[in-house]
Amino acid sequence: MAATVQMNRANENADPGRAVGFSNEPDLGTPLLSARRAPEWLRSPESDALLTSSIRSALSTAAAPSTSCVLVERAGEQLAGSNLSVPLPTAELHRLVTASVIDAVGSGSGFRTEIAISADAVINVDEEDGTAVLEGDIWIIGGGDPGLATTAYAARFDNGRVFTNFDELANEVLTWLQERNIIAIRGRIIGDESKYAPNERDYFNAAIETAEGRVNVWDRRDGETNEIGPLSALLLNDGFVDWPADVIDPTLNERASNPSRSAAAFFDDILEFAGIAVLRSAQDGVAPPIAERETLAVIESPPLDDIIASSLLDATTAEMLLKEYGIRSGTSAEREAVVFALAVGNGFSFAGLPFNITTTAYVDGSGRSSTNATTCEMIHATIVDPDGVGASVLPRAANSPVAGCAGSASSDLRVFAVSHDSTTGLAGWFDAPNGERLTFAMLADDTSRFAVPDDAPEGAEPLGPFEFCNPLQAAMLNAITGHPYGPDLDDLGPVAPAG
Repeated sequence: MAATVQMNRANENADPGRAVGFSNEPDLGTPLLSARRAPEWLRSPESDALLTSSIRSALSTAAAPSTSCVLVERAGEQLAGSNLSVPLPTAELHRLVTASVIDAVGSGSGFRTEIAISADAVINVDEEDGTAVLEGDIWIIGGGDPGLATTAYAARFDNGRVFTNFDELANEVLTWLQERNIIAIRGRIIGDESKYAPNERDYFNAAIETAEGRVNVWDRRDGETNEIGPLSALLLNDGFVDWPADVIDPTLNERASNPSRSAAAFFDDILEFAGIAVLRSAQDGVAPPIAERETLAVIESPPLDDIIASSLLDATTAEMLLKEYGIRSGTSAEREAVVFALAVGNGFSFAGLPFNITTTAYVDGSGRSSTNATTCEMIHATIVDPDGVGASVLPRAANSPVAGCAGSASSDLRVFAVSHDSTTGLAGWFDAPNGERLTFAMLADDTSRFAVPDDAPEGAEPLGPFEFCNPLQAAMLNAITGHPYGPDLDDLGPVAPAG
C-alpha cells in the first residue's frame, strides 16, 4: 500500500499538467533533422564532382600530352583517376620511390665519416726540439655520405640541400696532430671507399635489356652535364675537384677520376698548408679493421630524412641512397644487385609500394635513365601516408619550381614538380580550407615535343622540353587548390528563424 502511494505521488510530481501558455520565441527556421544542419555533407557530392571535372578539363587542354595519368585521393577515397595502370617515364619523380625504399630500411640513421691511423702507428719524438714524426698512414674512411663537403663548396648552394662539414673533421685531426707537435707524416693519406664495393663511378657503360633492345642505363651525353657526380663511398664536394667560383654551372665542374684518392689528396694539402709534411703521395686503399686502428676524428651526417629531402634536389644524393639501400638491406651496393633485390626480393612491397613488374621499370636511383617508368598509382603511394617520409620531405609550393602557378593556396600545398625532356609531373598533398587533405600524382609524356610537324614552316624548331609551370602543371594545381568547390557553407547552413 505504501509503495502504491509513493508511486502515485511521484507521478503527480512528474506531470507538468495542462499547458496554460505559449512561448513568444520564433519557430526554428530549419528543422532539427534537416540536411542544412550538415552543410559540409550537403556540399560534398557536388564539390567532388566539380573537382573531378576540373581535373578532367586540365588533362583535356590543348597543352596536355596524349599520354598521361592522374590519381587524386582524399583519406583513401579516390576522387579522380585516369590511366592508373599505364607506365610512363618518371623523370625526377622517380626519386620518391628511392626515398621510400631507403626509408624502409634506414631506421633514421645517417652516415659516418672517420679519420684514423693504424693501432700500431708510432710517434717518434725528437728529444732535442720536441718535434715529432708520425710513422704510418692516415686513413679517411668513407661512410657513403653524399653531402660531405667543404664550407667553400657548400656555401654555393641556397636551395635547401644539407651538407656535412668536412672542414670540421679535418680541423679536428689537425688539432690532434698539432697537440702532439707532429711536423711530418712518414706515410700517406689514404682514402677508403670500400663500403660501396665494387666501385661503380657511373652507369654510362652499364647495359640493360628493354623491349627496344639493349641500351645503356645512362646516356653518355648526360655525363657532359655533370648533373650527377662520380659515385663513391668517400665522396667530397659531390666528386668534383674544381668548379667556377662565381656561378653554379655543373657543366663547368671538373670531375674526380678517383673520388676517394681526390679526397685524400685534398686533406694532404690541408696538412701541408698547416706546416705538416706528408712524405708520400695520397692514395686510395682499404683501412685496417676497427680493432686494428685508432680513430682520430669522426663526423656524423645530418639525419637520414634531411638527406632524403636533399635527394629531391640532387641526383648524386639520390644515386648514393640507392647504393646505401643495398648495404642496409644486406644485398650489395652494386646497382644491378640492388635493382634485382627490389623487384624480386620484395623490396618495394616492404616499403609499402604497389610494385608490378609489368608496369614499373626501376633501373637507377635518381630517375636520370630514360628507361625508368612507373604508374601514377606507384608515385602516389610514396606520398599518401601523412606520417611517411615521402609526404614529409615534399617542398612547400612557394619553394618549388612551380611557385609561380601554385596560386594563393601555396602555403597549404606541398608539391614535388618535375619537367624533364618530354616528361612533366607532380606529386604532393593539399590541405584544403575545410580540413580535408587531398593527395595527388600526375605524369604526362609527350615525345612529339621533339618532332617538327610535317606541315610546319621551313626551319621551324621543335617545341622542346617542358618548362616548369607549364600549362598542364598550372591547370592541375589550379584544380587541386580549388577544392572544396560548390556554394559557400553559409548558404547551405541552417536558415535563421523568422521574425
